[in-house]
Amino acid sequence: MPAHPDAAPLCLTVWFDGDCGFCARVAKWLERQPKFVAVNCVAAQTAGTSSCPLNTAELLDKLTVTASDGAVYRGTNAWITLLWALRNYRRWSLRFARQSWRPWAEDLFATITGVAKLTQRQRKAHAAKPSP
Repeated sequence: MPAHPDAAPLCLTVWFDGDCGFCARVAKWLERQPKFVAVNCVAAQTAGTSSCPLNTAELLDKLTVTASDGAVYRGTNAWITLLWALRNYRRWSLRFARQSWRPWAEDLFATITGVAKLTQRQRKAHAAKPSP
């Protein structure tokens, strides 16, 4: 069914860890990509000052995408939704959404998430070291 003619266009918000350098680079990459659907990248630490339905701890726990229509996508579903919004990656999103491809998608996105968590731990460990 086509969208109502008065309906606002769909917009996605991806909530990322603003203290994570890797996450910030991915957010900048997302912002540069050609899109079918608008994507706004917002640091999760600012969620308290927005209309986000989740708290900061929940946003930092797992990649989260919220849609202007009220939908909330988390984890692998969030990654697939982001790819769906991008012109050059929509085909991949449709593949990853298939049941036969889902295990591959979960492994891929778990690896990306693992890299982000590793860089966060390294940053925290480096910050905790006393300066000479």
